[in-house]
Amino acid sequence: MEKRELNKILKRGYRKEYKYFLWFAGIALLGFVLFYFLPILRTAILSFTDRTIFGADPRFVGWDNYLYALTEDALFKKSLTQSLVFAAGSGVLVLVTSLMLAMLLNAKVKGIGIFRTIYFLPFIIPAFAVGAVYKNILNPNTGLINRILEFFGVANAPLWYVSPQSALLTMILISAMGFGVKMLVFLAALQGIPPTLYEVADIEGASAFRKFWKITLPLISPMLFLNVIMITIDGMKSFSLAFVMGNGSGWPANSTLLFPIYMFMTAFNMPFRLGYAAAMAWLFFLVILAMTGLNFLISRYYVQKDVSV
Repeated sequence: MEKRELNKILKRGYRKEYKYFLWFAGIALLGFVLFYFLPILRTAILSFTDRTIFGADPRFVGWDNYLYALTEDALFKKSLTQSLVFAAGSGVLVLVTSLMLAMLLNAKVKGIGIFRTIYFLPFIIPAFAVGAVYKNILNPNTGLINRILEFFGVANAPLWYVSPQSALLTMILISAMGFGVKMLVFLAALQGIPPTLYEVADIEGASAFRKFWKITLPLISPMLFLNVIMITIDGMKSFSLAFVMGNGSGWPANSTLLFPIYMFMTAFNMPFRLGYAAAMAWLFFLVILAMTGLNFLISRYYVQKDVSV
């Protein structure tokens, strides 16, 4: 009898908790279905058609869009390659910059909270505004940077984003300023390291580099892995900066044509090939998924928990 009553009480408690779960999570689940799942499903269907904005009756073309992208479309390969180069170059810069700044901001000095706020402020500025500002600063003729270089006697100042040879490199250098969230992740990890570990290292006479290599880096390695994942994904899907610097068309000479820009141009420029753009989106998803999986495999070699001085 007692067991039966206990089961009834547990069932009532389960139903009550389940009801609360639906109340609180229902809106989020509905939003996910409407704004994520259904668009993803529609994109998958579109990728097998020749759908355009003006086409009233799209035809089913099977795998033709995918085969065309992989075998015939030269811009598909070029834009994907440039996205990979951009993600790798900007990723290294952002990772190094965010870690260095986090270590500086982890110092116990007076007014450190003000410095943390100042370093994070650029992150809240829209990427389009950042791109426009840098486009003016790096203007080969009127920009501040070239004026300073000319003042110091540099005869042939760089053309920056105007030259096809340096446009992608210029975007990579600008993207190094996107360290906001990654810096905070590293800072949180650094603040979680017990000070006693450094005290023991000081007693044993460990150098600053050895303390970083043996204590700091191993203990923040899980957050390092998280930042690597975020930086990889952010770099691959970067759009705003490339759109502003390349006038939304990959200018000059497709040197700033990252894959998201090419996908956007395919879908929303004449002839508005929505079906082909959807296939490109799925191929891009597979590339990012593969890179994320590769990061998980590599992480086993640098993510650590044990520390020895």
